[in-house]
Amino acid sequence: MTSIGNALFGRIAMENFNRLSGDISDLQARISSGKNDPRPSVDPMRAAKLSAVTEQRGAIDRFTDNAKLAADRLSHADLAMTEVQKIATSFQQIALRAASDTMTEEGIAGLRAEAESLRIALMSAANSRDTMGLPLFAGFGSEQPFVDGAKGVTYRGDGGRPTLRLNETSTLATGLNGAEVFQSIPNQGQSRSIFDMVDDLISTLSLPLQPSRPSHVVKQTGLFTPQAGRDPSTLSFTLTGPDGKATISAELVKGAPGPLLDAVNAQSVATGISATLAADGESLILTSRGDIRIGDLAGSGTGRKPLATLAPSDATGSVTGRIQTLRDSRLSADRMVGAFNDAVSHIAGEHAAIGSLAALADNHLEVLAARRLRIDEAVAGLEDLDVAAAITKLQGLLLTEQAAQQSFVKINGTSLFDYLR
Repeated sequence: MTSIGNALFGRIAMENFNRLSGDISDLQARISSGKNDPRPSVDPMRAAKLSAVTEQRGAIDRFTDNAKLAADRLSHADLAMTEVQKIATSFQQIALRAASDTMTEEGIAGLRAEAESLRIALMSAANSRDTMGLPLFAGFGSEQPFVDGAKGVTYRGDGGRPTLRLNETSTLATGLNGAEVFQSIPNQGQSRSIFDMVDDLISTLSLPLQPSRPSHVVKQTGLFTPQAGRDPSTLSFTLTGPDGKATISAELVKGAPGPLLDAVNAQSVATGISATLAADGESLILTSRGDIRIGDLAGSGTGRKPLATLAPSDATGSVTGRIQTLRDSRLSADRMVGAFNDAVSHIAGEHAAIGSLAALADNHLEVLAARRLRIDEAVAGLEDLDVAAAITKLQGLLLTEQAAQQSFVKINGTSLFDYLR
């Protein structure tokens, strides 16, 4: 039988008291916080599960931040597209009013001033930025996407669509790029920039194009003068006479009307119109037994300027009436109205695309909020303490501590004389 001295017994008892006191203090702290002991050594399986769901919660928080950023950016894009749609509709109305033959010079001037103001507003909307200061319609770029210069408005962005990841498997575009919104309007079988359309419209409301027309008719004899320059350009038009019509196309260079003269006379049988060179060496004298009509003009290298003039004349080429300037058929009133009809339809479609993306962002936010709630419940199940069981255990520890202390006092206070009695 092994005996234990008083000193060793006291030291062992104190160590046990300290460990028991530490367990009680730790349990009291956990009851106060309502949380389980987070140390993996206490419950390795629970700790592993808690680590997994906590990591998943962090991922959901990142996805939620992305979804909020996407929703905010798309909200700004929606506001910008609402403004662009209003501006495009205003241009459409200007084109319709400008097509009226009853417009006065003052009315035309008013339309031009309105169009120029709207052009500034359109540029501002196209260069809109989000809350972070990034352009909405620059693609992946961060610089101002649209710049106004001598040759009109140019796009400096790219064709990309910025995206953000909203869950483990998918991303969402946070907007459209300027190329698809403003530079790719389907019109007459080609893609056009709305800014080019706007500049075309403003030019038709300004000199020297404003008084020009897309077609003109003279009787029997007329003086036709193409606006040729030193650089070669191509002029084409429809020539209609008493016998029918034909498409005329020729290369023009100032001082060399020969190709155009030959092209007109090559179609004399079809049109009933013949041409001779006027004394100025630039104009053609057109003659027929009936009306002479020139329309559907198209030219290269002339910009937004009249392509030619047509005036009634005598057989020598002397003008006998009003000289009418002729414009490219692209700049006719009907084509202008049609162009902005196409622009309004295109912008409405792009606006709807922005709305669809915004709806997806909002839907992702709802899904992520529901996932976050389920994760929080799982975390709570792993972290939260069973308070009733903990209190019961605490009571047991307190009773054990009290009993141990009483036993220690009793045993430690016993002497040899107590045993001899």
